[in-house]
Amino acid sequence: MGLPAERRVRSVKLVQTLLEPGRRKREALQPMLLGNSVYAFDEETGRVGHGLSGSRAMQALIDLNPFLADLPRSARSELAGTMSTRQSSRNAQLRGSVGSAVHIVLSGCVYEESSYGEDTTVRIHGSGAVLGIAEIFNPDLLAPTARCLNSTLTLAIPLTRMRAIVEYNGIVGAALGKVLADQLVTAERVYNRRSLLPEQRLAGLFVHLLERCAVPCTRYGRMIEGPSQTDLADSLSVSRATVENALKALRDSGLVSTGYRQYRFPDERRLALFGKVRTLSQTVTGSVEVQ
Repeated sequence: MGLPAERRVRSVKLVQTLLEPGRRKREALQPMLLGNSVYAFDEETGRVGHGLSGSRAMQALIDLNPFLADLPRSARSELAGTMSTRQSSRNAQLRGSVGSAVHIVLSGCVYEESSYGEDTTVRIHGSGAVLGIAEIFNPDLLAPTARCLNSTLTLAIPLTRMRAIVEYNGIVGAALGKVLADQLVTAERVYNRRSLLPEQRLAGLFVHLLERCAVPCTRYGRMIEGPSQTDLADSLSVSRATVENALKALRDSGLVSTGYRQYRFPDERRLALFGKVRTLSQTVTGSVEVQ
């Protein structure tokens, strides 16, 4: 999927500040979120350039967030101004027994578990997710538990405050509705492909996570860091042994190399083809190192 026209214009302006003078074909460049920084990505060569830092990085994270980017700049600034920034480390609990705040995920990887009776559903979220979105519209829902799988940056706001904003600002309510619809579609397209082999389902999940919560990788540009094999198994509703066998099949095919809670991909296009994912918006690995 390409970026919308408005975001593409902002993208060109952003990456021009990241590149050294004289770099060719700037129009082929896109901003890419890796970890807590925004990098310049050359779609033709796969080169990932230096990123922003400090307040410039924070502003870029807000401007490029899939949810916030759909808002007019004035609404985006107003909403961001009412929220507090939360930097959370691995295993930090964001929602559940710790309170009823809504979190907009700017970067990172979050494990969310919802319970209905004795059954549980697990989803792994990244940039653009809004944690607590369903409870904004339905106060009777039980809040899912959410914890960080790696270093995570969010914008947090009390649930009651967000409900009040939605009541008087229809633009924000419409944007939240779009995010909710996207999360429901993702559940079907990524997690519920039960007709495929486990290794194909896992490959498809990896492609999705690369788009939402990748971190820098010296060798391949970007990788996934944080989820354990148990986390992956829970999200796909299979056993840990099934995920272990699926990972072995992917390793044997040269599609993934693994470390402790790390997953690297020599060729993202091959991974997507194997996982039967039809569309890729950005591919990085299999080219050059982060510069």
